[in-house]
Amino acid sequence: MISRVSTPTGVVAVTPVTKLPPLNVGDVIAVRVARHMADNVMRLVSGTFQLDVEGEEMLPVGARAKLAVERGADGVRYHVSAEGEAGAARGAGGTREAAALARITDLATRLAADQDGLAPLFAGAAAAARTMAALPAGNTLFPPAAAGALATLFGFRLDTGARFDGTALRQALTRIAGQSAGGAGTPPGGETLDEALAALVRALRGTAGEREAPSRQATPPPLPGLQRHPRGERPARASGELLSALGRRDAQGAAAILAGKGEAALARGRLAALASRGLLADAGADPAPFDRVLDLPLLIGGETAVISLQIGRDDTPGHEGEGAHPAWRLRFGLNTDGTGPVEAVVGLDGTRLFASIWAVREEIRMALNDGLPRLAVTLAELGLEVMDLKVLAGLPDDPPAPSGQFVDMVS
Repeated sequence: MISRVSTPTGVVAVTPVTKLPPLNVGDVIAVRVARHMADNVMRLVSGTFQLDVEGEEMLPVGARAKLAVERGADGVRYHVSAEGEAGAARGAGGTREAAALARITDLATRLAADQDGLAPLFAGAAAAARTMAALPAGNTLFPPAAAGALATLFGFRLDTGARFDGTALRQALTRIAGQSAGGAGTPPGGETLDEALAALVRALRGTAGEREAPSRQATPPPLPGLQRHPRGERPARASGELLSALGRRDAQGAAAILAGKGEAALARGRLAALASRGLLADAGADPAPFDRVLDLPLLIGGETAVISLQIGRDDTPGHEGEGAHPAWRLRFGLNTDGTGPVEAVVGLDGTRLFASIWAVREEIRMALNDGLPRLAVTLAELGLEVMDLKVLAGLPDDPPAPSGQFVDMVS
């Protein structure tokens, strides 16, 4: 079986990492359900091989099953059946799974209505920080818990004016998402961005008392997903309501507005977590080539832009853990005042690198294209073999969205 790195411009075949043993009609082998790939498609693993089977009744991830090779009217087919007591328990388990998926559907619908990006929150927090810094010595706007939570929030930004390389990016992602992003775990005593946002909202709500934030006026960013192309958030400006409250030194009003922005950012992060678990319907019917979606705040010229990333790794048995043949995929979207919309997709097969960059603005595309030779040399000095590196105009289109479906009822 060939592992592949998928990109919007094609599929790049990489070194085979597993081999499917010859299966004959009448063979029955024990398998485990490793993953739900798409509607009616299960990834089965057994020992050192894997097989994607379509058209079967879906079994829960992790379930033990039997794979039988049969001859049908249209040729050889595979039949999967639950092993032992799993088959008897499937009816009751299906009912519980349906109830759980219904709860997830309700949760995702509420989060989608509440979600907003990180940029509005950081813009509001920066305005509050400037106000507090301008107060006379000894005067405070927010109590220490709220002021400290705001200061913690700024620590999650990756400063592009300082060191900005692969190590810095990995450290920033690890801090935001914990062990699942970088594998090294959250630093001792640290907290993930989700935890920091929850603490910030609690502190601000305590300061706001009974005050409520005004209704959101701006359009939220597109929903996160593993197949939809990422679109970065441009730096935002603090709302007029917040600036007015800060100007009046209205701590309760300002805290209520910031708490609302924090809750909206928290909703987006939790929606992204659902998408990363395959629980949101995404564009296209093919399995997503990515496993995780993340938003990373960047400090650019004193303002906060947000880069949206999708990260994936080949999950065949030969690639689990720190395998000898790692294959990674990374796609990200960035949109700043200086660059306009930019997107890139990178495939890394061992030391072989494939990358495509899109830019909407012609002057940005030309500048990126002029810098490709220098970038190729830098990558080669890092020990990478540059197989494909190009800059394209515009942005790639999303696949068609599934009609009438918001939550993936299979995954």
